[in-house]
Amino acid sequence: MTTPPGDFSLDLVRQGYALAEGILDDAFLALLRRDLESWIDRADAVRKANGLGESMQGSAHHTLRSQGALADLIRRLPLDQELRAHFGGPYILNSFGGLMHVKGPATEYAHVHRFHRDVRTYSGELRLMVNMLVMLDDFTVENGATRVLPGSHRMPERPPEDYLQSRSTHLTGRAGTVVLFDSNLWHSASPHSSGEPRRALTMNYTRPLMKQQMDFPRLVGEAFSDDPRVREVIGFRSRVPASHDEWYQPAETRFYYADQG
Repeated sequence: MTTPPGDFSLDLVRQGYALAEGILDDAFLALLRRDLESWIDRADAVRKANGLGESMQGSAHHTLRSQGALADLIRRLPLDQELRAHFGGPYILNSFGGLMHVKGPATEYAHVHRFHRDVRTYSGELRLMVNMLVMLDDFTVENGATRVLPGSHRMPERPPEDYLQSRSTHLTGRAGTVVLFDSNLWHSASPHSSGEPRRALTMNYTRPLMKQQMDFPRLVGEAFSDDPRVREVIGFRSRVPASHDEWYQPAETRFYYADQG
């Protein structure tokens, strides 16, 4: 992995986002693209079976299992030092998904095509959540690169639509680029006018005290990794007990450890 530029952390604080190029190599990117597409097919089948029809087409949520390229990506802990520095300590995976943006009307998953932020409650200077965007293909204006409004992570209220449209900028970059941005930042997908799909992975990381969107420790199982840092990021040190037996445990076997904040 390539080391991020020296002003990476400063960019994340000042403008609300920072880009690190060349983090993932071409061979691994090919595996990630293939794994993501299989997850999207699987998610489409589950949604249809549960009566959701074509909603959220081109997306997959909580794309993690014990094996596969996406699991290997989490085990690599991309930008681990930068995330720990930003949170001032431990952090965990809150959600993990992926999108395949193709040419056509922005109707199937309209939410991502409107300016939004990924926290319902504005957290201000308290750093509760950070988004990670992994570019699996080149991000260009033509293929619908994500747009962000620089500095909007400091805006408690939604800016006017004309301000969002006129002041936002596209996050363009080569495949393998990884972006961190403050989850208070206003952002959206943009129209896709090229012929090739634009694929990306999206992760949210939070302080351990926040509830995960999926019970990742139970989803992937104890054998997912022996690396203490990976296990911490998955959430094995900040779990919710499901019984009194799990609650009354000595310090070394507790579900929520004291060093998790």
